[in-house]
Amino acid sequence: MLHRARECFETATRAVEHAPAEAAEAWWRLANLHRLRSAWDDALTAARTAGELARAHGLSNTEADALNIEGAVWSMRGDFGQARALYTRMLDLAQTKATRAKALQNLGTVAAEEGDLDEGERLFVQSREAYRAEGDARGEANSLLNIGRLQLDRGLPDEAASTLEHAVHAARQAGDLEMHAVALLNHGTALSALGKDGQAEERITTAYGQFTIADIPVQRVRCLMQLATLATIRNEHAAARVCLDHARDVASEAQLPRELRIIDAQLAALPPAG
Repeated sequence: MLHRARECFETATRAVEHAPAEAAEAWWRLANLHRLRSAWDDALTAARTAGELARAHGLSNTEADALNIEGAVWSMRGDFGQARALYTRMLDLAQTKATRAKALQNLGTVAAEEGDLDEGERLFVQSREAYRAEGDARGEANSLLNIGRLQLDRGLPDEAASTLEHAVHAARQAGDLEMHAVALLNHGTALSALGKDGQAEERITTAYGQFTIADIPVQRVRCLMQLATLATIRNEHAAARVCLDHARDVASEAQLPRELRIIDAQLAALPPAG
């Protein structure tokens, strides 16, 4: 279905002369498909094309959507300064509550990634309120997911597990399979922190299967790293190494420098093989 979606978006981008608004939207949606598959250069090119076309036709909200994808590329590659600048510009351009909520959410993610958990929480709450006012169930589910991840970062696994369980259900009801898988991964991580390793492994393995089918490398890597953590807790060091070696192969191919650093640290912490 992703292949078919890409073909449709590519066809729509060629309608620029008689339907520039639709063509600009198709470009940023195409950029998002490239982002999911870690095709970073293609994603940036498509997002910037969308932004230029939107600016030329006064489509501020579409330009904001294009900046969102460009910012997501830099965020996933660990360049949070670049991502923040793009999300801030996105917030300035946003013409709808849903787009504004998306910008707030992404700024919250950057703040949380950089360790400013209070600012991250403030932005996530603002984002959730904006999504709720707009009646955007998918957006509110994503806000729940981010709040749960922040609770994990605060060392509150009980609260995180509850929030993320709600995020799993909300994402499923919204029909967003990618978000559902991300919520499963994070819920599994919270359950692991509570010592519920069997339930944790079931959720993370399910998420890994969904990400593999959809060919989303960065999330496959994150699942493998968490499965390695579970194996390490059980003193199954050989299994942990297998997970991390595979994760390293995927991360190298997808050019994920932040994940590669974490994988190398996990590998170095394992006892010598044999």
